Amino acid sequence: MPQQAQATAQRRISYIGCWYKNDMYSHNCSDFVESLRGCGLQIDVVTSNCRCFSSAQRFDIAADELINNHCTAVKIPHAPNHPGRKKHGVLKYLAVKGLRLDLWLAMVRGFLYYRSTRAADVIQYDQVLEAFGCIPLWVLAALVGRSHRRLMVTVHEIDPLQQKHRWINRMYRSCTRILVYSHNMEKALVALGVEPDKITVIRYGSVMPALAHALRTRYIYFGGHFILKGKGYPAVLGALELLRARGVAVRLLIYVGHGCNGLEEARAMASSRGLDDMIEWGEFFSGAQLADAYQTCKACLIPYTGGSARHPITSAMANATPVIATRAADIPEYLGPLGIYVDGSPESIANAIAEVESGVVDVNALGRELRAFAAAELDVAKVAGSVAGLYSA
Repeated sequence: MPQQAQATAQRRISYIGCWYKNDMYSHNCSDFVESLRGCGLQIDVVTSNCRCFSSAQRFDIAADELINNHCTAVKIPHAPNHPGRKKHGVLKYLAVKGLRLDLWLAMVRGFLYYRSTRAADVIQYDQVLEAFGCIPLWVLAALVGRSHRRLMVTVHEIDPLQQKHRWINRMYRSCTRILVYSHNMEKALVALGVEPDKITVIRYGSVMPALAHALRTRYIYFGGHFILKGKGYPAVLGALELLRARGVAVRLLIYVGHGCNGLEEARAMASSRGLDDMIEWGEFFSGAQLADAYQTCKACLIPYTGGSARHPITSAMANATPVIATRAADIPEYLGPLGIYVDGSPESIANAIAEVESGVVDVNALGRELRAFAAAELDVAKVAGSVAGLYSA
């Protein structure tokens, strides 16, 4: 083993991230952790209960909600940022609104993260939102800065708090390296005052499943956790209406994140337009179920106007599924010239699907190109190998 690789392997690394079994971030985290272990690194996982957990409001975590129990769980209640009087009760509502209980608990969570990672030489923090947002990171960074240990941060999402209060972004000064999944995110962080030299752009890794060469008979669309925000859902319904009016019969599989906000309204919108016979609904897929879903589809629809779309893009590419998408956010950085691009209107989406149905677009050839690119650039094992080198760089 080369000297640098041996030194890295001897370091103890604590990985702080989502470990909830029904979330896309947790499965990305789990796949990445296993790939880092495959590089010979010793990884200890630290997680916590967030909004998605049934135990979110308690000092507890239900073991069957975790991907597995090979982790250190920080058990502390999660206070909603925007509580409702009816949903959370008057006392919780007043505690958050008046005493800012959500901020106090977030700071305590950051301290508990630090205490759970005291034995680590390197701390890797997956920054998303809620339990893994900017406030716990701010506390963690302040404490780690005094101990002179290495703190690596992967930014999945920018917390609204750090946009509203830009001084919070000083926390990144204590970070050894900041990893992001696109140049789009890099620009967003630099605009918040983060030093460009601290930022490294990496790929969002994906597991490369075997191709079963299944019959592709439908289309797939991921609604995420907020299906009615930035996902282009109304345009998708409009496209289905146009296709039906043209006599083009298609089926669309819509799957969403566990506990998706707006799901009931979204389903009612489809029903009110008489589209139930064209749509199948599913909740979060992972592993073999995810691969099967994508490999039975002719194309993946991503008419997003915001968000990263990294999960559906990389899932589609790894499973040789062509992508019909807008050029929003990170999408062009991943698809490049291999995307079937639309402007996001119902007409453009319907026209793209019609071209796939008529054979104008060779989905088999395009799928092979996407799969080859994914194998070369997006394989989570390769991404982990490049990041492993940064732990000792």
